[in-house]
Amino acid sequence: MKLPPLNAVRAFDAAARHLNLRRAAGDLFVTPGAISQQVRQLEQWLGVRLFDRRARGVELTEAGVQFHAVVARSLRQIAQAAERLRPERNTVTVSVLPSLGTRWLVPRLDEFTRAHPQVQVRIDATLELADFDSDGVDLAVRHVSETPRDLESIPICDELMYPVCSPAYFAAHVRRGRLAPQVRLLHEVSSRERIDHWERWLQQEGYDDVDAARGLYFSHEMLAADAAARGQGVAMLGDLLAVDAIRRGELVLASSQPLATGKRFLMVWPPGAVREPVRQFRDWLAAAFAAAVAAAAGALRPGPRAGRRAAGTRPASTAPKAKLSRSGASPGASTTRRPSPAAKRRR
Repeated sequence: MKLPPLNAVRAFDAAARHLNLRRAAGDLFVTPGAISQQVRQLEQWLGVRLFDRRARGVELTEAGVQFHAVVARSLRQIAQAAERLRPERNTVTVSVLPSLGTRWLVPRLDEFTRAHPQVQVRIDATLELADFDSDGVDLAVRHVSETPRDLESIPICDELMYPVCSPAYFAAHVRRGRLAPQVRLLHEVSSRERIDHWERWLQQEGYDDVDAARGLYFSHEMLAADAAARGQGVAMLGDLLAVDAIRRGELVLASSQPLATGKRFLMVWPPGAVREPVRQFRDWLAAAFAAAVAAAAGALRPGPRAGRRAAGTRPASTAPKAKLSRSGASPGASTTRRPSPAAKRRR
């Protein structure tokens, strides 16, 4: 079996990831002309066109898409094999939602780095789903709704959203535990999915005098939370983030009744042996989440509905002893997989 020119394969992979020859050249520390030449060499060797050239970049042909799916996976496997032979590499890459990474993980990260100063932690805060075969991610934390089919996982907790506002806004717009009709709602919107937290919560609590569509709209939960802390209205915030802001005195609960969204937080990673630094960070993160969930439950003092968990789940306070699960191990837990012809493992 004859291999294609490996330098040309690397150049093709970089160009396919960026769809831009200049950026691909930056990855490999060569010129865009060198990338173009290597790609043409590979196309001649294969006898097929891999890219269509456009005015502002390149676009993969159908053959290019199919070939890159295999190339990316193979290069990732080579990198993983090399990592296993280089135990001195102590970097752990963790993918996490931006709000959770910024407001929850970063403030606690010093605890881990003090205990494990030799481990280098890289935080990838993104809404994108990680591809464990090509993104270099070791662990991922997401809120999801279905069970992953080909990933190891630890359930963290169900997602509970609480209405929160500044102390001054609470004094002016909350009466006897109820929002005033003229209250301003702070919404999170997303191009990826419909977020209807306010509509569902108002219906759940029996409001008929508050317009669920009224208020300010933000592209991110953190922006809505910041607006609430500045007295601009009431936002829906997850309990793990809400309890920290309440302890700092920035926010108060506008109501003690949360909305259970039907999603949960889950930590996932590829099956198989993990490097020791990854195991250390995974175990620390599971314990940190467990402590945070227990603290949130106590501080927010949820009512009967808030205490309910999705069927088949365990409170996250048991996470340090939670079993590492594969598909079907935690009913209701979500997949981080995106539909893909290559059926890649994703966070």
